[in-house]
Amino acid sequence: MAEKIDLKKNAFTLTVSLDTKSEFKGDVAAFLFDKAGNLLEQAPVKNGKAVFSRTAQVVTSNRLFIGPAPDKVEGAEKPSIRMMARVNAYETVLKRGGKILDTTVISGNIMKPWLTCCHCWVNGRVVKNDNGLPVCNARVHICEVDKFLRVILNLPDLDIIRFRDELIKVIQNPIGPWPPIPDPGPGPDPFEAMKGGLIRLKSLNPQPEPPKASGLSRATIGNVATALNTKLTAFENSAPVQLLQKLNSSPTVFALRDTLTANAVQIYPYLCYLPWVPWKYRYDEIMVITTDSLGRFSGHFYYSCNDKPDLYFWVEYQIGGVMEPVYQPPVACHTYWNFSCGSEVVIRINNERVPACNNGPDLPGSIVQILSIGNGISMSEIAADGLTTDAQPFGGKLEPRVWFSRTNLRNVKNIHYYRWSFRRLTQGDGTPLLAIPEWTHMTRAVVRHYAAVVPGAPGHPDVIVHLPEPMGPYTVGGQADLFSIRPMEVPAGGIEWSVVDEHEDLASAHFETDKLGKGDTFCKRALDAAGKFEIRLELFKSTGALVDWTAEGIDLQITNVPAPFGTNAVIAVSAPDSYRIKNSSNHTIAFRLVLRIDNNCCQASIDPVTGTGLNVTPCGFIEYNAGASVTPGFKAYHPNGFATFNFNVVRGGSIAIPEASTNGKTSTLSVNTQDSPPSHAYTKPSVTASYRATFSVSDLLGDCWRAAFSEALSVHTMATNGYGLLDYLDAYAHDAFALTPKATP
Repeated sequence: MAEKIDLKKNAFTLTVSLDTKSEFKGDVAAFLFDKAGNLLEQAPVKNGKAVFSRTAQVVTSNRLFIGPAPDKVEGAEKPSIRMMARVNAYETVLKRGGKILDTTVISGNIMKPWLTCCHCWVNGRVVKNDNGLPVCNARVHICEVDKFLRVILNLPDLDIIRFRDELIKVIQNPIGPWPPIPDPGPGPDPFEAMKGGLIRLKSLNPQPEPPKASGLSRATIGNVATALNTKLTAFENSAPVQLLQKLNSSPTVFALRDTLTANAVQIYPYLCYLPWVPWKYRYDEIMVITTDSLGRFSGHFYYSCNDKPDLYFWVEYQIGGVMEPVYQPPVACHTYWNFSCGSEVVIRINNERVPACNNGPDLPGSIVQILSIGNGISMSEIAADGLTTDAQPFGGKLEPRVWFSRTNLRNVKNIHYYRWSFRRLTQGDGTPLLAIPEWTHMTRAVVRHYAAVVPGAPGHPDVIVHLPEPMGPYTVGGQADLFSIRPMEVPAGGIEWSVVDEHEDLASAHFETDKLGKGDTFCKRALDAAGKFEIRLELFKSTGALVDWTAEGIDLQITNVPAPFGTNAVIAVSAPDSYRIKNSSNHTIAFRLVLRIDNNCCQASIDPVTGTGLNVTPCGFIEYNAGASVTPGFKAYHPNGFATFNFNVVRGGSIAIPEASTNGKTSTLSVNTQDSPPSHAYTKPSVTASYRATFSVSDLLGDCWRAAFSEALSVHTMATNGYGLLDYLDAYAHDAFALTPKATP
């Protein structure tokens, strides 16, 4: 048994002697990184001490930096080796001559650069390029590109000269819009876009031409030409011409390096158009931020106030359950050189597979629209028996999504609350209960997040955070477990409602079916909690009074298209009577839905191989006689048949035997083998028994005279929570056997 380490006893304390005369008076911290650059620990320096939870040996064997402590703000950059370089942190060495030191001295000269360290605030939006609508839940990667100065200083002399020559060609013969910028607006300035052709336009002398029905008049053409020539004159006397003169007048490589570095700002736009670039753009990721419900992102990172960062952005989005890059343009053309901290970055996505999110103001009229269970099962995909149209039961935590006409319901009709309830109708096998129990309320808390501005510390920008707002449960007018219909207005100080977690922000309730039932294990609890369940949605006034939907003119609607909805139009129709609970006046007073619930665990086991003409040796081999047969068997079981299985037999290391492999549903008594056409069938006498099939030894051996076989069985639940199958209910089994001819005495 490993010895338990007392962290307090083995913790290392470092004495940090700071220059008291230094003008830097901010917080200081010690940052411990491993040799791969991973942050192991951050310890504040208080009263001249930095206390680590790790031993002296661990601390002194890795990289230790002392520097200004980053502010604890939402979205701030996480400490990294790159950050240590930017904030001029001091890397201290605590091992000398094999001796471990426990004191380090930080002089005033080391601390002086810390005065110029500040937060760089990056904020922006991700939108669709064609319509400007925001893109939600996109991951924006913010990266710092290597400094142009550093690149130029490290280039070999021949590459410097070649870079100069190519740069001159591009300046003299611009191609396309000039200068390129990371994010063109909805449409480029026509003058900027035509600068590449200004030389040719300079000699333009407009001639009278017959006017076209939708063309420009002679006066307009003349005005455009005059404006172009005016622009050209300014262009010829501007920075590009002066830059050409400097590049052509640098007599030595040393002078050329100085010219390139001193004129980096003028050179940046041309990097996009260089046909040959003598280096590979290198960048380091600073942070990754997920866009909110308005497509916005915001974050902070440390940087020297004496310099400006060069930033590059790329974006990924979840498509088909996998995060894929959807915006990753060339670094040279899309780097924000000398980024102005605090300025807005607008990233426009052209990828057609990326949908826009649009937080419409409200659902018109007086409507309650039942959308889906989770994001994958719409109302149109739930059959009358409570299964999905793919014959799947439900399980786990179910999250019904509902859309309310918030303004009209809350402000006009004074309907502020709703409540979900459930009751069990049948046993797990579908047998009706003798007595239907009373309704049970769903009580798990529901929250909605909203974006709010938190004032930053002195000298720092404000910070946008996403705060939770409880929606219930509340007790109102004697009615327990009511939940608020989210109002249009955000809480005081808020900007907008946001979706930071779809499981929380889009769920109207949390039906925790996996917590139903009794028993000392999960599988035993699930066994007596399966069956058909009826769930109910009611509405309540602000006083707690139950609402008569028909009397209030509320239209109950259900979705009529499959989910996930993706970029398609979502159609809803008025719900038929099977979805309504009515009173004696035939008025709707609640929505109802029947769901087949089943959280039962799958079972998987493989039986020992049997057969005729076989003999099992003490060493485990199965000896066979001429004409022998082999009968594999396995049990793939689910208490209510809601599972599928795969049984695969492999000869040797990788030769699949489809003639002995099969798959199907556990409720089926007979399943064919996987060869085509099937040569055998696995059968079982009852749903609780094992499947068996008999094969001749030659069927299994093929071209071999003896062989080893592996058997693999997987049993998969069909239960879904609206997001995917509940794979934690699956079961697996493996076994093996070997056939060999009976030994001659």
